[in-house]
Amino acid sequence: MDTIKLVINHVYDFVSEKEILQQADNATAANKALHDGTRAGNDFLGWVNLPSSVTEDFIRDIEDTATALRTRCDVVVVVGIGGSYLGAKAVIDALSNSFDWLQHERKDPVILYAGNNIGEDYLHELTEYLKKRQFGIINISKSGTTTEPAIAFR
Repeated sequence: MDTIKLVINHVYDFVSEKEILQQADNATAANKALHDGTRAGNDFLGWVNLPSSVTEDFIRDIEDTATALRTRCDVVVVVGIGGSYLGAKAVIDALSNSFDWLQHERKDPVILYAGNNIGEDYLHELTEYLKKRQFGIINISKSGTTTEPAIAFR
């Protein structure tokens, strides 16, 4: 893998080089702990080795799941909050036509979101909308215990 080069010349307008170098040992220790998985939260570090840890089988599973959602669902509900929700939304928005959800003849399911809004009206309206449709759920939660997605999912 190529080495990343970090250029921080403009940082010196705010912090001296001496102050940065004083943190070198802390940064090295934090990086080691991150890669060794020895600090609090080490159960949530699956992203550290991405993309090198992704196998062809894993990609195939994702593609098979996407195909199943496309063929079986009118609607896919993405359940998540914060970075989980926004990451999915950013990719979907970037790869979709801006007005795709308004088109009458669609080849892909409508994508809706839950968990980012725990308002009772929103969740009730979403539930009512889904009653008349075939839908799938993509539940995104790093810990599985985040309150807002848990409320939306349950």
